[in-house]
Amino acid sequence: MNLRNETQTNNSITLRWEAPSDPHSQLYMYQIQWASGAQHQQEQTNGTSYRVQGLEPGTLYSLSVRAERNNVTSATRSLRASTAPDPVRISSCTSNSGGHGLALTCLCPRGGFETFLLEVNGQRISLDNSSCEREVTVWGLQPARSYVASVQTFWDGMVAPGPSVTCHTSSVGVIAGSVIGVLLAITLVGVLLFFLKRRRSAKQPRESRPSVPRSGSASHCSFHKDIRAADFAEHVRRKEKDSNWGFAEDYQLLDQEDQPQLLQTVALAPKNQSKNRYRNVLPYDCARVPLKPLPGEPGSDYINASFIPGLWEAQEFIATQGPLPHTVGDFWRLVWEQQSHTVVMLTNCMESGRVKCDDYWPLDAQPCTHGHLQVTLEQEDVKENWIIRTLKLRHMQEQKTLQVQQFHYMTWPDHGVPHCPDPFLTFRKLFRERLERCSQGGLPVVHCSDGVGRTGTFIALDVLLRQLECEGCVGPFQYVKKMRGSRPLMVQTETQYVFLHQCILRFLKQSSPIPSEDEGLYEDMMYENVGAL
Repeated sequence: MNLRNETQTNNSITLRWEAPSDPHSQLYMYQIQWASGAQHQQEQTNGTSYRVQGLEPGTLYSLSVRAERNNVTSATRSLRASTAPDPVRISSCTSNSGGHGLALTCLCPRGGFETFLLEVNGQRISLDNSSCEREVTVWGLQPARSYVASVQTFWDGMVAPGPSVTCHTSSVGVIAGSVIGVLLAITLVGVLLFFLKRRRSAKQPRESRPSVPRSGSASHCSFHKDIRAADFAEHVRRKEKDSNWGFAEDYQLLDQEDQPQLLQTVALAPKNQSKNRYRNVLPYDCARVPLKPLPGEPGSDYINASFIPGLWEAQEFIATQGPLPHTVGDFWRLVWEQQSHTVVMLTNCMESGRVKCDDYWPLDAQPCTHGHLQVTLEQEDVKENWIIRTLKLRHMQEQKTLQVQQFHYMTWPDHGVPHCPDPFLTFRKLFRERLERCSQGGLPVVHCSDGVGRTGTFIALDVLLRQLECEGCVGPFQYVKKMRGSRPLMVQTETQYVFLHQCILRFLKQSSPIPSEDEGLYEDMMYENVGAL
């Protein structure tokens, strides 16, 4: 009796199963049970499908079915499934900044929700789950205009579109612009009269042309792209003003400059869709990591993984999602084919009562086998914030082995950031030392649950700290933008973007002696930003 989840709504899950191959199958009665947390319920039916109703939206349920006839009970078939999330409603939408922006507030939906996607006038802004009932500002609009705004809710790979609303920007900017235009015209007339008067009174028959000073050579680190190490603390302080307004403006610009024109046809192919943990996190065709196809298995060359560039290399990392139960074998094929000696894991397998990643390594000394690959756990070094596992990957057909070290960071909270940069910086240092010892190995594989949020933040931190060491300057905005050209949503939330800057700031404080008069500035900024996060 195969049990499957047929459809889901925000308050129901429809189950379907096959009747036992028995001439008396119509006499079976089926017992259906479902539970979420400590609440358990049970119903029965004599059909082969049942719609479980009255459920909470955005909630993970354990469901099971067993057949009974003449006091004989079949084996129980179980599965876990979530209800769809509730849509979000925009509760307020007001104009600000002279009509060049809109401040929107959304009500939190019932049940679970992971992220939101706000769309205004074609601008798509990714928001974390703490953004509901918090004012979000959209910039770059025109005064005295109407804009349609809507929000989508994401939960467990499902999307709930919310109702759209029409927002209006004020006409203050238009009026102010008209007044300024008049004043500029008056000023221009005055300037022209002044120069005409000077020309008439000039003794020389021809005016001499003023010389244009030559510009100095451009510095290696331009302000709008890269920030010099000595200027970075002041740069962060400016961005933090007015409740991180500068960071919010940067992050919205990153969202607007995402890569919607890049194709994702391979990830969207019907044979591959079940291999994606989240429907909105898909690799671009141009940067996906192909696997060697398996004979007679269509789609076996696909895994949700992308090549990520560094500052100097076109391919320096592999970013991927946390393996699903049916893609663990593909994950180890990826590691073997790329000869990756190093794996970084930035999620726990279970977070907030939800599965974020499958256990893809052996939990004890007993090896696990996936196709031709055998994985053995050889050693575990357990620390307060992370575990470093030494694994042996053996290709049984080729009789070759690959030693893999897995760096598992365990204290990055779900839908948040680490409370302090120091342990995370130490973890990154251990990772970088490992890579330098294994310089001949393949690209490191980095994953969290979706392979974009925590994964993107870790990769960006490693690259930017090396840029600081080599060039004496750093460009967080430009590098995050570059990563997003290879994989969507890298550094998925504004909070992660702020944390990235905070880690760089802490690294600079640890690496350079700070004059006593500046030390308070660094300390104040560190603790102020932790509170804001």
